[in-house]
Amino acid sequence: MTSKFEHKGEWKLPNDENWINGTLKFDIEQGTSLELFGTFNQPFFDREEQKIILGKTTNGDITLINSWYRSTKTSHNGIIIGKYTPSIILEGHHFIESSEIKFSKVIFRVFNLFQWLNLTGLEVNIKNQSKSYEIEYDELPKIEFKLGENCEGKITFDGPITTNGPYNSIELKEAAYITLDYSNSEHYELILSDISKVIGFFTLVTFEQSYPQSIVLSDDEYKRNAISLERNKYIKCFYNHTSYSKRHRLRNKGEHLVSFEDISTKFPKIIENWYNLYEDTEEVIFLILNHFKDKYRFTNDKFIDTTRALESYHRIHFNNDRIPKDEFEQLVTNILTQVKLEEQDLNWLKQRLIGNEPNLKIRIEELVEKHSNDFIKQNVPKVNKFARITTENRNYYTHYDIRKKKKALKGKELSELTRQNRAIIISCLLNHIGIDSKYFEDGLKYNLG
Repeated sequence: MTSKFEHKGEWKLPNDENWINGTLKFDIEQGTSLELFGTFNQPFFDREEQKIILGKTTNGDITLINSWYRSTKTSHNGIIIGKYTPSIILEGHHFIESSEIKFSKVIFRVFNLFQWLNLTGLEVNIKNQSKSYEIEYDELPKIEFKLGENCEGKITFDGPITTNGPYNSIELKEAAYITLDYSNSEHYELILSDISKVIGFFTLVTFEQSYPQSIVLSDDEYKRNAISLERNKYIKCFYNHTSYSKRHRLRNKGEHLVSFEDISTKFPKIIENWYNLYEDTEEVIFLILNHFKDKYRFTNDKFIDTTRALESYHRIHFNNDRIPKDEFEQLVTNILTQVKLEEQDLNWLKQRLIGNEPNLKIRIEELVEKHSNDFIKQNVPKVNKFARITTENRNYYTHYDIRKKKKALKGKELSELTRQNRAIIISCLLNHIGIDSKYFEDGLKYNLG
C-alpha cells in the first residue's frame, strides 16, 4: 500500500476480446493512473466510468475497479492515448462483475500497531564487553477478538530474518498483522469498511493518524496451482488512502492516548465495542478522527466539527426530550388554542413550537457530568460558563451573526476551546467502549494539555 510500482501489460473490458497495451502506475502520494495506447471511451463525448478493467501484466492478472475517465489525447504520430484513475487495484485475479468480488479472509498491516502493542519476541544478550552476543527470537502468542457475529479477528506477530552475504549482516524486523476471518464470504467494500473501522481505533488510542500498510485478501473460490497442489490465491489490494501522509510519525510508549498494557486483558471486548459503536455513532467517530489527518493545523472547521460531534453523540446516547413527549404536545396544543392569529402568523408560531430538544449548552453539561475525569476537571472547572461560551461560538461560526462578531473567539482562544471540547468527546467515546478514565487521563494531558 505504501510503496509505489509500475506494471506494463495489456488491458481490456470484461466483455471485450480486444486488448490494449498500457501502463498502470501506483503511488500512494501522487495517485493511481492507467495510461493506454487507445481508449475504452469515445473521445470528447463519452465520460463514462469503467466499473471493471482487466489486465495481463508482468506481475500477473489485475482487476481495476471503478476507473474514472480522465482524458484522451492524440500523440504527434496520431496514436490515441487514454488515461484513467482506478479507485481499487486487485492484483492476482480477474473478476468479471463487481458484485462477485467477495472474500472470506483479509490480512493487513497497520501503521503504528506494533509500536502501540509494545511487545517483542526478541531477546539480545551481550557478553564480554560487546564481543559476544546471543540473539533469541520466539514468536509472540496471537491476540484474538471478534467483530460482530460473522467475523473472528486476531493479531499475529512475525520476525523474519534477512541476510547480506558479502558483509555477513543479519536484520530481524518484527511486525504485527491483523487477520479477519469471515464465516461467510463478504463483498470487498464491506471488508475495506471493517479495515477502516479497526484502523480508526488505533488512530484514536495512539493519537496519530493510522492507515493500512498492506492488504491481502483470499477466499476458497480463488485457487492457484503450487507444486501439484491447489492453494488459495493471495490477492493484494491497493488504493490511495486519503489519510496517508509522510508527516504522520511512529509513536512510542508514553506518547499514546491509551496504553495497550493497561487494557490488554480487556482488549478483545474493547475492540468489539468500538466496532459496534460504529453502528449508530459513525458520524461522531468520523468527525473526531478527521482531526488527525492534519492534527497540528487548526481551522475554524475543526471547532464546528467538534461541537457537531458532541451534539450528535448526546442526541444518540442521551435523553433527547427536555420534557416528556406527551406533555410537550399537550403544551403546544394549549398554546395554539389560546391565540387568535392570521393563518400566516399561526403557521409561523407552529414552526417555533417544534423544538423539544435540549440545546448544546445543556448537552455539554450532561456529557461532562457523566464522563468527567481529572483532565476535564482541571481544564473545564466552570462547566456552566464553558458550555455557554462553546454554544455562543458555535452559533456565531454556524450563522455568522455580525452582531456577535466582537465577542466571538478567534485564533489561539478558539483553538483552546476546541481542545477542551475534544477532550470531552474523546472521553465519551473511550468510556463508552469500556476504557476507564484512569487509563487515558495522562494521555489526554500529554496530547491535549
